[in-house]
Amino acid sequence: MSMKQPEASLEDAELGVASGGGQPGSTGWVTDPVRGLTSAQVETSRELNGRNEIPRHVTPTWMLFAKQFIGFMPFLIEAAAIVSLAVEDWPDFGIICAMLVINACIGFREEYHAKMALEELSGSLESEVVVMRDGMSKALPVSELVSGDVVMLVGGNVVPADIKWLRGDVMSIDTAALTGEPIPRKYPGENGDVMLCGTTCRAGECYGQCVAVGTHTEMGQAQADVFADKSTYVVSVFQAKIMTIVQVTVSCSLCLVIAVLVFELLDPNVPTQEAIIAALVILIAAIPIALPLVMQVVLALGASFLAKEHHAIVTSIPALQDIASMSILCSDKTGTLTTAKMSIMVDSIYCPEGPALEVLMYAFLSANADKKDDPIDKAIVTAFNDSTEAQDMLKAKGYKQTNLIGFNPEVKRVVAFVDHNGGKMTIAKGLVAKVLDTHAGGEDSGEHQWVVEQKKDNKFIEKLLEQDKALSKAGYKTIAISVCDADYNENPNAKWRFVGLLPMLDPPRVDTAQTIASLHHANISVKMITGDHVNVGKETARLIGLGTNILPGEQIRLTTDKNVKNELIWEADGFAAVLPSDKREVVMTLRNDYGIVCGMTGDGVNDAPALSAAQVGIAVEGATDAAKNAADLILTKSGLSPIYGAVIESRRIFAKVKAYVVYRIAASITLVITLSCIVFISRCTVDSLMIIILALLNDISMIPVAYDNAFATRKPQMANVLPLVSLSAFYGAIQTGIALIYFYVISNKSPELEFDLKTCDGSTQGQIWLYLVLATELMIFSARAPSFFWQSMPSLMLIVSVLATVVLGIILTLFIPKFGSPGKSVGFIILANVIVFLIVDMGKVGFRYMIGDGNVEVIKTSDLIELPKEEETEATKALKKRMRYEVHRGSVVAEEDRAPSVVSFDTSTLIGKIRAASTVTDGFIKRGGKASFDARSSVRR
Repeated sequence: MSMKQPEASLEDAELGVASGGGQPGSTGWVTDPVRGLTSAQVETSRELNGRNEIPRHVTPTWMLFAKQFIGFMPFLIEAAAIVSLAVEDWPDFGIICAMLVINACIGFREEYHAKMALEELSGSLESEVVVMRDGMSKALPVSELVSGDVVMLVGGNVVPADIKWLRGDVMSIDTAALTGEPIPRKYPGENGDVMLCGTTCRAGECYGQCVAVGTHTEMGQAQADVFADKSTYVVSVFQAKIMTIVQVTVSCSLCLVIAVLVFELLDPNVPTQEAIIAALVILIAAIPIALPLVMQVVLALGASFLAKEHHAIVTSIPALQDIASMSILCSDKTGTLTTAKMSIMVDSIYCPEGPALEVLMYAFLSANADKKDDPIDKAIVTAFNDSTEAQDMLKAKGYKQTNLIGFNPEVKRVVAFVDHNGGKMTIAKGLVAKVLDTHAGGEDSGEHQWVVEQKKDNKFIEKLLEQDKALSKAGYKTIAISVCDADYNENPNAKWRFVGLLPMLDPPRVDTAQTIASLHHANISVKMITGDHVNVGKETARLIGLGTNILPGEQIRLTTDKNVKNELIWEADGFAAVLPSDKREVVMTLRNDYGIVCGMTGDGVNDAPALSAAQVGIAVEGATDAAKNAADLILTKSGLSPIYGAVIESRRIFAKVKAYVVYRIAASITLVITLSCIVFISRCTVDSLMIIILALLNDISMIPVAYDNAFATRKPQMANVLPLVSLSAFYGAIQTGIALIYFYVISNKSPELEFDLKTCDGSTQGQIWLYLVLATELMIFSARAPSFFWQSMPSLMLIVSVLATVVLGIILTLFIPKFGSPGKSVGFIILANVIVFLIVDMGKVGFRYMIGDGNVEVIKTSDLIELPKEEETEATKALKKRMRYEVHRGSVVAEEDRAPSVVSFDTSTLIGKIRAASTVTDGFIKRGGKASFDARSSVRR
């Protein structure tokens, strides 16, 4: 959408003439600030200075493949290959190498697919900025900027290039990303008039000219150098714990391997080569080589699915853990719980003196028509354009806006300067209290301060506040207008007068009540935090099914006793009339004093501190760059429903990951202990080729776990691995114990089964192999189900994969001489495994109850739940709230688990480049490859 700009001033015209010398975008070029560059000039400048982006190192495909051979698991397999080579066991060496290559190919395919999925959603994260071109304003992606472009910056924008200030407000710029200074700088001012790329506009509105783009900017050159030397790898707490468990499991297995090796070497009848091979077999069985791959692919594909199906983009993979663990969501009201499609109720305008449409005209004169995404200004402009009478009034008096001081979340008002038929006027628009008296709530940093004349009239103020209260109780948001019949810059002693209240209707979204009920069902409490009047907050809360214990933000600021303040924040259903500092304090209290995983929604630069403080910062649709850069989750659809979808999907993702971790560790325990016991008790070593094939089949058949069905739990998914370890140990112990009973009590005593551990012939080894294949393959159907296996249907892909592996194992055992076993033995093994599977699955349900992990309630669909036909009473809401809070108290995060770990790779070396090759495993979702605008590192907690 484009809009014609007003005619240029004399000064602007002189600047336009000055643009005639040199090429567009060259040093010293000055662009016409009203018309901007022409299309031809844009192309000339782009050819001269390039695009506004920092080229990232593009990882070659071969490097992504090479990465599959580097890591803890691949190194162990490679060590096994070296051992086979050293003892000249050529068949095993070939099979191990084939296993490595096959796993690498599968891993490469899955990781490449996940990488492409993430890159697809990365493009949707690029910011836009309003640019003047060919005399029209238009919103363009920041990568389209060229040197010489005239852009509009507003509070919340990340400065997209090096921008020279031309006209507008004195800008407050947060330069911490470059200088580390916590105090914003003023531009223009003592630091010059060029705002550097990567800094953040804290307050103000201005127009400026791009003087450098891409790698020609200060930030661009610095980041290009850093990206050439270093890459960052982010690991969530959950991932780090799982990899620690895997390493401990493998380390314990290595102890068994060494024990087996020593045990075999002590027997003079066992050749050294055979002893080494026996140990090698157990080592291979111990390595869950596909676990990191499956875990990463599940997370990456889950992130892609969130974006496509639920319109929620995670900015880092570890954020999925926090989303799945979230217990309390602090939600902004406007645009999230409500439509943000505000409409001015012209018939209800309150005007103590004069015509009501005069108030609308003044509001229009203090609006910025270029701020197309601002709901208040948009509503005012729309109402004015719909009123012929207001437009005639404007023309008759010759009003024309000459300057505008944009909205600042601290001062909560806009100040406009207007000319009219030779006279001058100053108009203020904003919060009622701040428009009446700028010192209300304490002196602020606003350049202009005043008190309206009517403030002395108590009856006038009493009537005004009654009218404001009545409108807010009816659900209206109010904007106050005051005017000064002089240029307040020139005459700071001029008097101000209050002219009226502008009521705006911002109704709740049609699905908000249903979404909140669904979040409550998922044991997530919602607290509304809004800058609106307390009465507006209470009425909105009642309409959407929240409790109405909405407290004024002032109560947080005035409460000095920390325990009382904490209790107030914990018990409240929300806060109204808040300041940005109040939002952050609520989040920090819930996070640090109560240990709760807290979510926070926001859209403006004033929300960035609270978004950054929350474990789950959520930038709603249309959020500013500052809010997006501080967020973990960026919504591309309006409303609260995408958050519910993201929560449910994140919990499903972690249900899949946890199920696979339990399965894979349990399978390693079963294989290692069973094979070791057979060696220790009977000196029976299963052929290494068989075990390598078993390990390979296990890894390949479990890849579909990434695409499996899973239910979300009603309770938050916490990064607590103790139940996983306990459950893995249960499966491993039970499966090992029953396997040894089967081998030594049943099969060894049945001659017709041709099973003899003393001779350890081919038939015996084949039966051991088939038993372990079936036991480990069927185990996944029990491990993935929170209750009895038949209550959770696996995906068709997983069923086919497991059954195909089982059938292949049976065929190999029956028809390949090396595995050769009689049909009767095979049938007996199948029957035994089915019976064992049923017994173990029933035992699992009891064991989970015993360790406090049973009675898992699940949410089977991400659809919103149906609302009750009758509105709930406050007592019912309070009872349900207490029940949720009991769940919250059981979902506290340990202090040491409250931050992900970050590892850096030296990408100046080949190994470093290979290790950092994947965008799947580095944790961050790239923002369209535009490094110069990815300022999260400077604003995240």
